[in-house]
Amino acid sequence: MPRLQARLRGLIGYERDTIAAMRAGQNQHEPLVSSETWRAVEEKHAHLSTSQRAAVEQIVSSQDRITGLEGVAGAGKTTSLAAVREAAEHEGYEVRGLAPTSRAAHKLAESGIESETLQRHLRHEEQPGEKRLYILDESSLASTKQMNEFLHRLQGEDRVLLVGDTRQFGFCRFHW
Repeated sequence: MPRLQARLRGLIGYERDTIAAMRAGQNQHEPLVSSETWRAVEEKHAHLSTSQRAAVEQIVSSQDRITGLEGVAGAGKTTSLAAVREAAEHEGYEVRGLAPTSRAAHKLAESGIESETLQRHLRHEEQPGEKRLYILDESSLASTKQMNEFLHRLQGEDRVLLVGDTRQFGFCRFHW
């Protein structure tokens, strides 16, 4: 029992630290993309529904380091992510997809985002100097420890978009 209690204290510590990192990044950045870039991308993605357009606009105008996109399966998250990717790349971001499973990483790649598993990503160090937008799909499946390590590896102007469907799993790691 003492080992279990120690492990739980460690996990709670990771959770608290992750929440602190997320809060520290709130309202600390310029919007992800300029309004001019968003207008140009919005015109090219006229097929987006009203709710998709609103979600993408909220993401690209966010001043937070970490932003979230939640939607049920079939809501058009993949379609919306293609517009986010295009806008971010136009602003000079390298857009990288991450997911807790290889199946989810392959699905994310369908939106034109180069993707890999979170575990694989954490095995190597990123080169400094580039600004990146990480899109972490199925983020509620990422382990507490992996999420904490990932957020602490962010550099300079790096940004994160957490994507998921809390109804799919019956629980939520983060409330955005």
